[in-house]
Amino acid sequence: MSLKKKITAIGLLATASLLSVSSMAKSINPKELKQTLSQKGDIEGIQELPVENLMLVKTKSGQTYFVSKNGRFVFQGQLIDTWFRRTIDELSEARNAHRVPLEKMGVKLDELATLSFGNQDIPKQATIFVDPNCGYCHALFNKIQQSPEKYNVDFVLTAMLGSQSLLDSKRLNCAVDKSKAVIDLMNKTKLATEMREDCDAKAVQKAPIVMGLLEARGTPFLVREDGLTFNGLPSDFDAWLEME
Repeated sequence: MSLKKKITAIGLLATASLLSVSSMAKSINPKELKQTLSQKGDIEGIQELPVENLMLVKTKSGQTYFVSKNGRFVFQGQLIDTWFRRTIDELSEARNAHRVPLEKMGVKLDELATLSFGNQDIPKQATIFVDPNCGYCHALFNKIQQSPEKYNVDFVLTAMLGSQSLLDSKRLNCAVDKSKAVIDLMNKTKLATEMREDCDAKAVQKAPIVMGLLEARGTPFLVREDGLTFNGLPSDFDAWLEME
C-alpha cells in the first residue's frame, strides 16, 4: 500500500475509532481490567494495541476479544491489520503490531529531511524524528555524543515547535556540508553556512505525516530498525536498542 493510501486509510480508521470509543474515558490499568473481565473466563494475557484506547484480551480457553481501556466496551470479531494484510488474534501478534518498519510503510528517508550520525561501519539501529529546539531531543543528543562509535542512527528533522523550528530544520536540511549540519543540530551551533539553492521546506513538512501514521505524540520519536517505536526519551537508550 502506498504512503498516500495509508494516509487516507488512517484518517478513515481514526474517525471510526473516535465514534466507537471516547478518548476522554478514564483508563484503568491492566490488572484492574483483568479483574473486571474475569467473568468472561480466566485471562491468559492483555496486550495494548496500536489503536488508541483499545486492548486485546486472550482467555485461557482460547477466546479472543477487544476491550476499551476503561473496560466499558467489549468488541468481538476480527481485527484486521490492513497494512500487512493479516488478522490479529494472538497476544504475540498484538505485540508485533507495535513494530512497523519504515520501509514496509513505503517511507523513503531520502525524501525526508534526514541527517546521519555515528559509526557507519555498524548496522543502522534507529531512525529518530527530532525538532532542533526540542529539549528532550538535546538530552538524547548529549547521551549519544558521549560514545558516537556505539551508534548508527538517522535523524529526521521536523518542526513540531513552530516557525523557528521550521526555519532551523530547513537550514540544516539545505546545508551543503551535512557533517556540519549534524554538529549544528546536536549542539545548537551555526557552522553550516553554505546552502543548496534548489532546497525548500517540503522535506521537513513531510515528517509530521509519517509521525501521524505511527501515532507519534511529539519529539523525539524513535523507530528501531525492526519497527519498534518509542514516544519520548527512553530512560535507558541502550537498553531500548537491545530489548526484544
